[in-house]
Parts: sequence; structure tokens; C-alpha cells
Amino acid sequence: MNIFITGATGFLGQHIARQCATEGHHVLCLRRATSPHTTLNGVTWVTSDSSQWESEVKAFCPDVLIHAAWSGVDAKGRNDGKVQQENVEMTEHLLHMHPYKQVVMLGSQDEYGRIDSEVDENQPLRPLSEYAKAKISCCEHLQAYAGKHGLAWQWLRIFSVYGPGQRPQWLIPSVIGHCLRGEAMDTTRGEQRYSYLYVADFARAVVSTLGKKGKSGIYNLSSAVPVTLSTLFHTIRQLTASTTEFRPTLPYRENQSMIILGNANKFIHAFGPFERTSLEDGLKATIEYIQNNQQL
Repeated sequence: MNIFITGATGFLGQHIARQCATEGHHVLCLRRATSPHTTLNGVTWVTSDSSQWESEVKAFCPDVLIHAAWSGVDAKGRNDGKVQQENVEMTEHLLHMHPYKQVVMLGSQDEYGRIDSEVDENQPLRPLSEYAKAKISCCEHLQAYAGKHGLAWQWLRIFSVYGPGQRPQWLIPSVIGHCLRGEAMDTTRGEQRYSYLYVADFARAVVSTLGKKGKSGIYNLSSAVPVTLSTLFHTIRQLTASTTEFRPTLPYRENQSMIILGNANKFIHAFGPFERTSLEDGLKATIEYIQNNQQL
């Protein structure tokens, strides 16, 4: 199939694009001229700064749109209403610009708001940020547009994902970096129980939705194995043979989710199991990547 992907210079998008190419799909990816250079075998790029980019996408005749691009995902940007509205407008523009056969978009666990227990897709949505509200708006628009035009669609609510290529400031690469440098790290007490999905398993899951008919809908995509953050920290310290001290001095944030765990049974029933990588094996691969790429 011809797959058009946005956000392929980002952490999640690049793994999706790589998996699509590995499975033999023809892949066209959209990027800005200012985006970091990303080398992906079997992938063709189009630059959104060009006045011809829409014509190039239409000439490619994509069967599927996988929309993984999103601005303002950092702490500051999540409550920037202008940035989040621009995300909504771009999403709607992409959806309307071509008669795709299928659209897959990445949602977020943040749509549920504060989470303190395992949640399935029937959980009420209580967004706490402009980011989460914008995601919900896009989901609603996708659902309405697909219903009107007979389009196959999946809205994937993504829970915590980690692995090679994640930005150093995110939790797991940050802890790995501290351990490799032997630096002390201020943390909370680490009582939170979060589920972490290895990025290769995530990418295979996303690609497994392609071409599946009669399975439109909203799906959680989450690891089924939660771990306390204190256990996560000590596992990373052990795997890096580090003497780093974790200092539990930080308070919990307001509306801190103490359990982040998505029930992905609906996804598994529709598309099959996807979690193959143990936390320890995923952490080892991530540590090796950070060491090899000198992200210390």
C-alpha cells in the first residue's frame, strides 16, 4: 500500500515509518525544512515548506494516512491554546485533502485526564490540558468525517512509550543519562505505577491496523505490565552498573496520575497481540542506543 505519514522525524513517527517500509509498503513522509535530518531506508520525503507539497502527496495517491505529527507536546506547549488550535487545523486539513481509504491517528492517554486505575475506551474523558482537548476535538472530527465518507479509521490512544530515539529530557532516557554519568537525580518517591511499551512493539501494533476492514474505532495502545517508578529507576541503575543516587525530594504534581495503565484488550481482539519485549530487554536496547549515540 501507499502510506503517507506525518511526524516521521519525531520519536514515534520514525519508528512507524521504518516499520511500514520494512513490511514492504511504499512510504511518503512529510517534514518541515527545519526538522532534524532523519535517515530512513525505503522512505521518500516531501517538505511542507514547499508550495508544491500537497500536489506531491496527491500524485503519490496514498491509500492510508498515518498522522503522528503534533506540536506543543512539552510541558509549556500543552497549555498553549494557539499551538494546539494549529494542530487541530492541520489535522483537519490533512484529513480533507485526499480521499484516503484509511486514516490512522495518534491520540493520547491525556484524553482521560487524571488516571488512578486501569482504563478502557469507555472511561469518561476529563481533559486537563489544551493538548488533551485538541486531541479529543480531532478524534471527534475524524469520527464524523469517516462516518460521512465511509472511511476506515482508527484513533489510537497512546500510553507511555519508550525506546531508542526518544528525546533525552523524557523520563527513561533522562534516568539512563544520569546513571551513565553517575550523577545524582532528584525524583518523587516513585510510588506511581506506569506501563511502558517498547517502541518497536508500538510501531508493529500501529502497522498491524493497515488494511483491516470493519475495525474502525477508538483503541487504547498500552503495555499490560505496570511498574512502579522506584522499581524502574533501580532497574536502570542495575543495568547500567551505576552508583547514581536517587533523591526522593520532589513533590507530586497537582493532578498527578498515580496509575497509568490502559486496557488494550479491544485492540488485541481486533488486530492481535503486540507486546513482545520485556521491560528489561527494552531498557537494555535503549541504554545501548544512548551509549552508542553519546546521548549522555
